[in-house]
Amino acid sequence: MAAVADEAELFLALVRQRYGARLDEAQLALVRETLEGLARDLAALRAATIPDDAEPGQPFAAFRAEP
Repeated sequence: MAAVADEAELFLALVRQRYGARLDEAQLALVRETLEGLARDLAALRAATIPDDAEPGQPFAAFRAEP
């Protein structure tokens, strides 16, 4: 979990650098919470092994409205 926390801190540092002047501490706390959740989700996605020949879970069919 240390890697997840480190990644979230890196993202938070980027947000602080770019938008810190416009955000108060409560907003930064909410951003931190959101980034921690995203970092956990990314770690789970990276851990999943998906074979190259795997089909999509849901078929895609483009919709075209009648003219």
